[in-house]
Amino acid sequence: MKPRVTIVSHPMVTEQLTLARDKRTNQVAFRKAIYRLGRLMAYEFLRTLDTEASTVETPLGRTSGGKVKGDDKIVIVLVLRAAIPFVEGMYKNFPMARAGVISAWRGGPPDFPIEVTYAKIPRIMKDDVVVIADPMLATGHTLLEVAKRVMEHGRPKRLAFFSVISTMTGISYVAKAFPRAEFYTCAIDPGLDERGYIVPGLGDAGDRSFGTPR
Repeated sequence: MKPRVTIVSHPMVTEQLTLARDKRTNQVAFRKAIYRLGRLMAYEFLRTLDTEASTVETPLGRTSGGKVKGDDKIVIVLVLRAAIPFVEGMYKNFPMARAGVISAWRGGPPDFPIEVTYAKIPRIMKDDVVVIADPMLATGHTLLEVAKRVMEHGRPKRLAFFSVISTMTGISYVAKAFPRAEFYTCAIDPGLDERGYIVPGLGDAGDRSFGTPR
């Protein structure tokens, strides 16, 4: 089964992604770019939610209107620490979303073991839409482990992965375990280096947002 992938395409997405990729972009500007990309991707995702018709009284009469249904059924799970500004932007369009937080660290090749040091996930209902957010979907090992942890708390109606940049290697790896999952990304880059980093990518999103830890 072919993975369900949506590449979010918009002039502002292109501009912010270019800014994030540029090695000359400083920490503050990089973080703002990731924030804006999260907001734009959430806006695109809203297109897939149901709406309901309504009427509204204006100062001069009545007209038709509508609202988004199910925006209170969204659960956003962020992967620390890189996804913090990414998810902050998403909340602008998902203000009613419930939150989950996972701290996951990926080891080196060839096995890329995942160490989870903290996980706080809300109960998942059968009519929920779960969005797991991590700016970089590289090998897929981190997101697969995170998704498994999330599924321990319930099976949602929909499962979506949000990443700024992805590889088909990572998408395919996760999709084998979750074939009905949806993948939203701004770009699919051609490959990985020997350390499992996306090339050309944008570097380490966590370090570029918050500084390199000692």
